[in-house]
Amino acid sequence: MKLKSIIPFGAMAAVAFLATACADTDAQYAIPEVPAPQITATFPAANAELGAPGDITMTVKYDRRIFFASSDYTKLQFTGGTIDKAIVYGADSVLTIHATGLERGTSCQLTIPDGLVTGPNNMPAAGTTLAFSVRALPPVAASPVMATQAKAISLYNYLRENYRQKIISGMMASVAWNNDESELVHEMTGKYPAINGYDYIHLPASVRGANWINYGDITPVQQWFDGGGIINIGWHWMAPKFEIGTGDDGGGDQPATGEPETIWEGQLNLGTEWGVSDQVAADKFANAQEGSVMTVYFSENSDATYWQIKLMDSTWKELSSYKEVDNGWGCIELAADANHYAITLNAADAALLKEGGMVMSGYGITINKITLANPAAAKQWAPRRAKRYEDLDPNTDFSYSAGMFDLKAAVTEGTWQNQFVKDDLARLATYLKLLRDAGIPVLWRPLHEASGGWFWWGTDAESFKKLWIMMFDYFKQEGLDNLIWVWTSEGSDTDWYPGPQYVDIIGRDLYGNGAASCVEEYQKVQDHFEGKIITLSECGYSQYTNSVVAPISEQWNAGAQWSWFMPWYGTQDNGTENIHASKEWWQDAMNCPAVITRDQVKY
Repeated sequence: MKLKSIIPFGAMAAVAFLATACADTDAQYAIPEVPAPQITATFPAANAELGAPGDITMTVKYDRRIFFASSDYTKLQFTGGTIDKAIVYGADSVLTIHATGLERGTSCQLTIPDGLVTGPNNMPAAGTTLAFSVRALPPVAASPVMATQAKAISLYNYLRENYRQKIISGMMASVAWNNDESELVHEMTGKYPAINGYDYIHLPASVRGANWINYGDITPVQQWFDGGGIINIGWHWMAPKFEIGTGDDGGGDQPATGEPETIWEGQLNLGTEWGVSDQVAADKFANAQEGSVMTVYFSENSDATYWQIKLMDSTWKELSSYKEVDNGWGCIELAADANHYAITLNAADAALLKEGGMVMSGYGITINKITLANPAAAKQWAPRRAKRYEDLDPNTDFSYSAGMFDLKAAVTEGTWQNQFVKDDLARLATYLKLLRDAGIPVLWRPLHEASGGWFWWGTDAESFKKLWIMMFDYFKQEGLDNLIWVWTSEGSDTDWYPGPQYVDIIGRDLYGNGAASCVEEYQKVQDHFEGKIITLSECGYSQYTNSVVAPISEQWNAGAQWSWFMPWYGTQDNGTENIHASKEWWQDAMNCPAVITRDQVKY
């Protein structure tokens, strides 16, 4: 008898399943149906208006994880700029797209084709189109913020009409109140620049009747104006390096209530060589606090004096409460006939002095005494100068350098610095009124480059703005209706801006910049200060790049549409070329079709 093969029931079931599975391969590899990704948000939003041009990072967010090949960015369609990158970062639901070259007043449109973005299981997302725009620049303000003089209004309108259409040529005069540099440009090119830039830097000397400078004689300015030129005036504001009296206090110290505490006294002769020093122990500064005034008295001072004070901690760094650092060693500049030096301590210095004390060193000076007055006492007591303002030597007693004059005190009522500022504004107003009465409008550019920190008016943004407004209000009160106000930006310093109601024109000073950099700076300032005319208020050679600023034709053609340009003064030894702008540079400028020369000015 033949035996039958016997297959267990379980094995039979497995075979049946295997046969069925092999026959249904399509079912085994079928992709499950899942929804395609849907867009939930975009940046910019549809039909949005962007505030500023330049580069943009756009984002498209989906409701689930998406996939996108970065190399497919070229398949995205974009008008109004150029896409240079598109990517999904990691396992994300956002497509990030970067584009460049967006311009003012441009309508932009991004199109993502169907299926370029996929979701889970390779499900294709539907394409989409996103439209938005870049806001056009608002028009320049229709009228100046202070000027009401007819000729000043005409000049402002002339600048406004030519802005972004033409660029006006300018040349900075040497600070001796003349037109020599513009005459040199005429010799090199056969044409005069339209604007001549003056400076009231020598106000202390002029007020005191120096025979080499007299701002009361407006002949150079009148001649330039009568020749059809435009007047630009700045002010390197020279202030006293130490407190001065009024001449009615006998020249001595006020022995007032709250007279300061003497924390060191002696005869420390520092000799004529570095190496001698002494120190004030930390416990002497036990009462030091923010606002305390430390005054150092000395004798045998001369022009050869070098003097410094440093913290006696491990850093041995100079105090941060003063900034008279002229050589990197923390030396304090002293007037030859000064007999004391006062420093208002900030909180950091007060704390460090209490902890570690102070070292004094230098040469050519004998230190006699050091006093410390707390803030309350300091308001009642102050060292006084024997000489009046009118008697001081303008060449040694005044400076515009950072730290030489207390800006915060200058805008604080009741201080001698505040009184000096008021008196100096009155002195200057007398000179400016001569120009007003002659019917001469002025592009007025005071307190320049503040945020750079080079000048005493550039140590504190809030105090700077108070000083600017103080000047503005005073000159308005004095009827100086011929001034068109120019404020100088350093590029990224909107916190120093006094406000649109106090400024007509925004200047930018550039040295050694190439054309692309000039365009970048122009656009940056233009975007920060909408509704204002933008100008290249200074330009020239930079020792850092060992180059001069780009030729005007290159700047203009690249898109830097300044209202005017003005190289700084200074001739080379041979007297034939300007250091900051060579003969070739000037010839390029004067031959540029966009440049306005003096003979073309009509307002």
